Amino acid sequence: MAVFFLPSSSQCLFLALMLFLTNISAQSQQLSRTNFTCPVDSPPSCETYVTYIAQSPNFLSLTNISNLFDISSLSISKASNIDEDSKLIPNQVLLVPVTCGCTENRSFANISYSIKTDDYYKLISATLFQNLTNYLEMEDANPSLNPNLLPLDAKVVVPLFCRCPSKNQLNKGIKYLITYVWKANDNVTLVSSKFGASQGDMLTENNFTASANLPIVIPVTNLPKLDQPSSSGSISSSKNLPGIIGISLGSVFFIVVLTLSLVYVYCLKIKRLNRSTSLAETA
Repeated sequence: MAVFFLPSSSQCLFLALMLFLTNISAQSQQLSRTNFTCPVDSPPSCETYVTYIAQSPNFLSLTNISNLFDISSLSISKASNIDEDSKLIPNQVLLVPVTCGCTENRSFANISYSIKTDDYYKLISATLFQNLTNYLEMEDANPSLNPNLLPLDAKVVVPLFCRCPSKNQLNKGIKYLITYVWKANDNVTLVSSKFGASQGDMLTENNFTASANLPIVIPVTNLPKLDQPSSSGSISSSKNLPGIIGISLGSVFFIVVLTLSLVYVYCLKIKRLNRSTSLAETA
């Protein structure tokens, strides 16, 4: 006869607590796979870059993006290889300069953000800052605020993932570790080519297992010169305007000359035909 022992209420509570803590621990690990701890031989702070994707409707302007990161639009345009008054297109990749430093042995670039109506940490981290941080890190960075009841206009710290190169990496010529949020359709070959990075260095620094929408670091020896769409800015269009006008006028002139030539040849044939008819009648 089988005997079943039912757990007591205290045992049930203990098991529930253990499951809850295990779930939180696993969730925290899933939110950040790349190691963003401070290397022991890295400088206490450094100037580096994070990537940001231009998105409609609010972030197709350098002004809005620069306001979000609280830096000048000129610094983003210089780093991103575009004109300052360029019109951005959806999914255009930008480089945003940030100052990275250590906070309790973790590397972050701390950005100040003012809470708007209906804001909450998951929205801020995943939508506005495009998973360059996560809501758990935001809760840790703002311990005095209730994450479920954020006061309007309250200033919160947004800790963006970043890392400074170690002494060994600096000796290898690596100047920057650019923070990039991995996409579902990305691959190491494509991303390393876009940023001029070594595939081996990327694989060494990151764990790409199930890493979609998670931040990674891209080690580069120089700031990459991103290929940007030539028609993205108003200045680019104005620079191409004389060429477009020239080509249009040339095409019109060619058509006019061709039409006149055809008319001339036609008239010549008619004239010759009339002369031949006249000679035949005379004969």
